[in-house]
Amino acid sequence: MSDDPSRPGHRLPRRLHFVAHFAVFAITASIILAAEAASGSDWPLFWPVGLWAAALVIHYFVASSYDLDRDWIDERTAEVRGRSYDFDHIENIEQRIRKHDPSVTPRAGRDRESHRG
Repeated sequence: MSDDPSRPGHRLPRRLHFVAHFAVFAITASIILAAEAASGSDWPLFWPVGLWAAALVIHYFVASSYDLDRDWIDERTAEVRGRSYDFDHIENIEQRIRKHDPSVTPRAGRDRESHRG
């Protein structure tokens, strides 16, 4: 995958004005929490800021899904396909299980089999 900073996964999504919403959240939350800490207020502002942050996370995922391009999708698909190299190994294990090979029998099962014979 390229290191192009304009590609998905390397930046904040541009769609749905996410960057502006994130900036407003960061500035406002910082001011609110700093004012609360400085004033020693008992007013629990954690919950409104926390709920706003949760909404912003959802916004991030939605905006990111709209911000994908075909090249990124093709590269990601190729990467996932490349990681599926282990099918032969899995098939080998399945064949050994069908043949009751001791190499795939749990130790407790091997111990039971040795006591029977």
